[in-house]
Formats: sequence, C-alpha cells, structure tokens
Amino acid sequence: MTRVSTITPCYNMGRYMKGFLENLSTQTHKDLEIVLDHNEPTDEEINLVEEYNKEHDNILHIQVEGVDPIGISMNRCIEFASGDYLCIWNVDDLRTPDSIEVMAKALDDNPDVDFVYGNYTIVPNFGGTQGQYVDETGREDELTTGMILGPFFMFRKSIIEKSGVFDEQLIQGADYDLALRLAFNGKGLHLPVNLGYYLNEGLGQSTKPDSKQPIERTVIEMRYNIRVLEPQLMPYTNEYDVENIVVDEEKIPVSNLR
Repeated sequence: MTRVSTITPCYNMGRYMKGFLENLSTQTHKDLEIVLDHNEPTDEEINLVEEYNKEHDNILHIQVEGVDPIGISMNRCIEFASGDYLCIWNVDDLRTPDSIEVMAKALDDNPDVDFVYGNYTIVPNFGGTQGQYVDETGREDELTTGMILGPFFMFRKSIIEKSGVFDEQLIQGADYDLALRLAFNGKGLHLPVNLGYYLNEGLGQSTKPDSKQPIERTVIEMRYNIRVLEPQLMPYTNEYDVENIVVDEEKIPVSNLR
C-alpha cells in the first residue's frame, strides 16, 4: 500500500473542522497522512485535531502564527509530506469513503500514469450530498486548457521535479495553475466515479466583489496561451509575473516547467 499525503491548507475553518475530521476517519485507505498547514489556529480547532490524533494519529499538524498566502501554505505541505502520492484536500470539502483508495490504486496499477482525477458533486451546504454532478468523462483533450482535474486530483510526488510546485503569487488560482503544469508534463487518467463533495455556498472567495479569481484566471490564460475569456481584465494582471512562478521569492521561468 502506497502512502498518500494530503495538501491541506487551513485558515478560519473552525465551523468545518469537526465534519472534516469525521469524514477523514471514514477513509478506507489506511496509509494516509494529512499534512494540515494550520494558519492562526484557534484553541477549539487545536483541541479537535489533538482529540482526533489520540485515536488515529495520522495528522501532521503544522501550526503557523499569522496567515500565509495559500501558495506558501500548500508548498509547505509538500515540503513536509512523506507520501509518494499527493492530493489536495480542503477542510470544507468532503470525500467519498474510498476516494483516496481508488485513486492510489489507479496510480499503483498504472505506473505510466502521473496523475488521476475523477468526477465530483458541487454542493451548496457542508455535509450535503445533493447538488450539481460534474462528469469529466471524455475531456482528456482539455487538460491543458481548463481546470478539468477538479478539486480532488492526486499526483505522484516525483512529477513536481518537472512541473514545479505551487506559484506563491496566486491566491485563488494556485491549484488551477499547477493542474495545467501537471497536464503539460505528465500523463493523466480519468476515473469515472464520484470522488467527493465540493462546497460552493455562494460565499466563497471567488464570489466576493473584490475577488482576485477572475484576474488570476486571466494571468493563467496568458501564461499558457489559453484563450482569454475576459480580455478587459488583462491590464489588471500587471501585479503578477506572468512569465515566472514564484517559490520562496525565487522566480522560475514557466517555460522550464512545461
């Protein structure tokens, strides 16, 4: 059984923490390490994690003073991860019990595959299972032009030597940016199963008036020569380095990572 480590950045997620831990305990893949990069954790959140670890002991709990940008938080998860396979698991998203197991088995059974992804359900309420089912079947040709991997993809840790890690400039587009570089550098496999429940309450970062998501999507579209959906946003991308990703204040040319 191959060890899987999660990339789990966390800030101000107290209202979801108990449900996340309960969901975590149902996972059928037993060699699972949760790398929880916890920014400004409250005493209540710390107590919940400590109580969970008394029984399960599979959360690597990194407690951070202050709040780091999400790219820095996710890269720290990668740095501390001991697993050969990595996957993003946000605290406000819940997985089906065999979600981790089926993805890890797919990578085990297909050594030529670098990342796996599947279908998922967008739900309006945390803990809900009814919502919009997203089926990514037959969209392999779009892996380098859109966020086809969804919120629950898994990849071999070894591929980041070619793809690079998360761009720490990006606040709301870091996962999309990495997903594209994984697709440019590796082979993917779609699993025709529901992997989990992605929360969209209509109150997330991307729906706020000051959301950076549309601008960061434009940065990514420009970076990888994808059709720009909102060209009027291009002037607002000047605060980003489109040609380089930034990791620990070091600039890495995107041309070297694709």
